[in-house]
Amino acid sequence: MTDEPKTPEPTTSAEFFARGLKSAQLGQPDAAARDFEEAAWLDPHNPTIQFNLGTAYLSMGFFEQAVVNLDRAIEMQPHNSDALGNRAVARTALGQDELAEQDIKSAIELGAPPDGIHAVVEYVKQRRQPVE
Repeated sequence: MTDEPKTPEPTTSAEFFARGLKSAQLGQPDAAARDFEEAAWLDPHNPTIQFNLGTAYLSMGFFEQAVVNLDRAIEMQPHNSDALGNRAVARTALGQDELAEQDIKSAIELGAPPDGIHAVVEYVKQRRQPVE
């Protein structure tokens, strides 16, 4: 047994968000998503929370939910090139190539690196499951 002080459970949106970021940095997107969900429940109009929640779902392969949360982030912060780029990746994974191309174009216009976004999208295209 250790006598280390126990970290108190989060109670505010900021505390849940901070714990979610730590989980994301540790490569635990499922734990991150749980905390980001709590943060979003407490602060539903925060684009940063919605972006990180969408990104966590993207990392877990939950592409439909990733698009939902990234849509929310983009509605609140239309010039977020990272959110547009991540939504392009999720849409590509879903086989929504035309919508993904629109997101890619917008993200690049807002400063996203073209080589990076194109490389990720091509990688996803090569690995997505064929539509039956």
